[in-house]
Amino acid sequence: MKRLPIIKCLLVAVAYSIAPLFAQSDESAATWLQELERSRALLNSVESHTNHLDAALAEPLMQVGDQLMTLGRHDEAHEMFDRALQIVRINEGLYARSQLPYQQKKIANFMRGNNWELARDNLQHLFWLLRKKSPALDELLVDDVMQLSTMHLRGVAEDTKDYQYYHLQRAGTALRMAEIVGDRIWADNDPSIVPVLYSQVKHFHLKASAVQSGSQVAYQLRTQIPTWSDWTHEKQSALRFYYLSGRRLLQRIRSVYEQAEPANPEAIAMAELYIADWQVLFGRTTEALQSYRSAYEKLQGADLDPVMVSNFFSQPTLVPEPHFYDTLTEALDARADRLPVNSELALAATSETMYFNEWTSSFPSVRPPITSNSSRQPESAFALFSFSLAGVTDLARLLNGKEEDEFAFVTDARIVEPEVKSKDEEKFLLTRLESLRFRPRLQDGVPQESAATLMYQLAGDVPR
Repeated sequence: MKRLPIIKCLLVAVAYSIAPLFAQSDESAATWLQELERSRALLNSVESHTNHLDAALAEPLMQVGDQLMTLGRHDEAHEMFDRALQIVRINEGLYARSQLPYQQKKIANFMRGNNWELARDNLQHLFWLLRKKSPALDELLVDDVMQLSTMHLRGVAEDTKDYQYYHLQRAGTALRMAEIVGDRIWADNDPSIVPVLYSQVKHFHLKASAVQSGSQVAYQLRTQIPTWSDWTHEKQSALRFYYLSGRRLLQRIRSVYEQAEPANPEAIAMAELYIADWQVLFGRTTEALQSYRSAYEKLQGADLDPVMVSNFFSQPTLVPEPHFYDTLTEALDARADRLPVNSELALAATSETMYFNEWTSSFPSVRPPITSNSSRQPESAFALFSFSLAGVTDLARLLNGKEEDEFAFVTDARIVEPEVKSKDEEKFLLTRLESLRFRPRLQDGVPQESAATLMYQLAGDVPR
């Protein structure tokens, strides 16, 4: 494995994190300005041949607004988006669905300009619009509500911490609304509902991670576990609720493929595998072992290439997966695409190196649940770990509930890069590693001890 010197490692990380800013300097900035002038010329041309409320103006206004937003000229971009929105409303109706892209652009512009007060107001209006004024229950509504959830997740990371709970709850409400609409328009065996259900699974993991953190949002979440009592729940009680909620959704995903005509044995096995991963995330050792063995047996019975199955389980994997993959091929392809995109950092890894991109310091064990378009990328750094994952040493004892230690926990961890300068720094980085959970290497469905390497990208807001 090629090692990066500590100075080079940090410089590369900084260069990678601020690349979007350099993309707007010098020649690139000049190019954007030229594009903006061409778009303004097009807008002026359309305006000169019509009145100021003509529907034909909406699209060129949107184009100019997009380019202004990219250049960081958010006040001017707002004027373009707001004008386009009003034109659509006047021509097509106050509650026309066609206004949604313009409303979403307005909110995105507020977010990128760090005007979260107006972003929250407009998010609230968008939710009301979708909930009360949608003309039909259809797939477009599901997509719109899912997009609303994504916007609130961005707020979790970028708005002030005082509003983390607000955005978490709103994102969850939107996901639940998407599920309700999906239940109305899709049959019980239609896999179209699966991405909606799995987004909720990841949201429960996000909330569980917040509860584990012990922060202000953790206390707020513990007061909102739905039971007969108004008391603030203990951490373990809240985690149990999130575990059971996520497991119910994963079991429903499995049921979708079981009810398909004909049944989809590979997708059923993958759902079983995800259930096992979920059990690992919450320390359900015995249940996870049984689920892994069941998933392995189901994959063997799905008439798949034995070599592909063996390769799939030949190395550990970070869980939860970012998406639900209903085939081994999709899961293997996604694993190959998950390495650092920066070529110099990739040189420090091998094809078997796992890669974890920390979302924010508030959620150190969570991958980014969304892709942010924000150009305000803070400085970040990387750590390269080498470690072992424990396997099952006594299968009979574990199945009988007599083995207390979990499998797939981290042992013999060391920091390959960077060179740590203090015990505190070493403890900080190792704690980050130990907060992660892994699907172990499996042989005949049984977790095995394995060596592993992981490239860990620290969030830019992590204090160092």
